[in-house]
Amino acid sequence: MHNATNALNPTRGASSMARVEGVLFDIDDTLVDLNSASIMGFHQLTAEDFRDIPAALREHAAHDYADDCAGAYERYMAGELTFLGQRAERIRRAYGLVGVEAPPAEAIAVWSALYEDVVQSMWAPFPDVHDCLDELDALSIPYGAVSNNVEDYQRNKLLLAGLERIAVLVGSDTAGAPKPDPRPFHAGCRLLGTSIGATLYVGDNPVNDVQGAKSAGLQGILLDRAADHTTGSGGILQNLGLLASLIRGNSGFLGT
Repeated sequence: MHNATNALNPTRGASSMARVEGVLFDIDDTLVDLNSASIMGFHQLTAEDFRDIPAALREHAAHDYADDCAGAYERYMAGELTFLGQRAERIRRAYGLVGVEAPPAEAIAVWSALYEDVVQSMWAPFPDVHDCLDELDALSIPYGAVSNNVEDYQRNKLLLAGLERIAVLVGSDTAGAPKPDPRPFHAGCRLLGTSIGATLYVGDNPVNDVQGAKSAGLQGILLDRAADHTTGSGGILQNLGLLASLIRGNSGFLGT
């Protein structure tokens, strides 16, 4: 939970922006609360195996899994692991943290499939997302999403999370490379029909999202709801509630 100071300053450090013609968002932990769903799903799948483990240690393992402290997802994005392989790495690490033997290799796929069913039922947008999109609609600013995941999978995620209104979507597979490569960002701009320099990218990863967007020629802003990131290359937005006001307040905005 943010402290009172942060709550009153949701754009702490946010710099002024140039004209914004369109907005592209990251999906996971920017629009959809994937972290909370992952933690809840992990607890449900490990309830029996971890029944004798102290609650604090169970919580630590769940957060380690959800935060991918194994660094396995980046290896998946680099082509070093399959999707199931990266999940297996995270499962084995989490079980090791609590001193419980991980499921055998032949059971990992079953664990993963059950986890997928559970976590998909828990996908939901953050409370500020629909209001933000409503305001962008009111400003006639088009928006979409660019994600480091398979496009069909992320389309289904948006649908299950009630965000089917986001029609423009670029996945790392259809773009030909994951962020921070410029190609996904540029593909998003083409689909929005906006110029690269006048497109704003909003995401929760300082490197893949903010630095990647800026290197690709877009504007970039870090969404940091936990206020635990530091960045010297742009502003920090602590929720999406004031995104539209930031856009309206920049000197290049031409509202209708």
